[in-house]
Amino acid sequence: MEGRPPRTARLERRYGMVFQEPVLMDWRTVRQNVELPLELAGTDAGARRARANELLDLVDLAGFADRWPWELSGGMQGRVAIARALATGPQLLLMDEPFGALDEMTRERLNDELATLATRLRTTVLFVTHSVPEAVFLSDRIVVLSVRPGRVEAVIAVDLPRPRGAATRTSPRAFALITEVRAAVREP
Repeated sequence: MEGRPPRTARLERRYGMVFQEPVLMDWRTVRQNVELPLELAGTDAGARRARANELLDLVDLAGFADRWPWELSGGMQGRVAIARALATGPQLLLMDEPFGALDEMTRERLNDELATLATRLRTTVLFVTHSVPEAVFLSDRIVVLSVRPGRVEAVIAVDLPRPRGAATRTSPRAFALITEVRAAVREP
């Protein structure tokens, strides 16, 4: 990453990871879950708390800081996972199908929030998804991979204007891009 080996980038906390499941610690409050990477990095308690509060406010969960993970909806748990991944201020956010298990409306709302958040933080996001409309909505560039062994089949530039919102999803250009990506996925 930026000329650094993966191990060095990891040790320098240059990237954050959001998994398919939120992977929150049930015995830690929402705030404590967000603080975890900072705690592991040796950040003092006051700075950890301030950063966690800032990030929870950013993902619109400030009022849930002292709740337990099981008290939150799936979408809220996903936002906690994003806040935790951003705790150390990474330049790259790796997201592995983080919204795959959510209902369509929650997924679209989180897509909207993620697009806004990435722009505000100026963070690069590498987002893995099986949803073609989600890929088109979120991306500047889509890389279509083949099945095993994974190879790059196509790279498609997404020229939809930003910021993106509900009108973007139903625009003729979005539909054209969805069609183009689907065709690339279907090619042998």
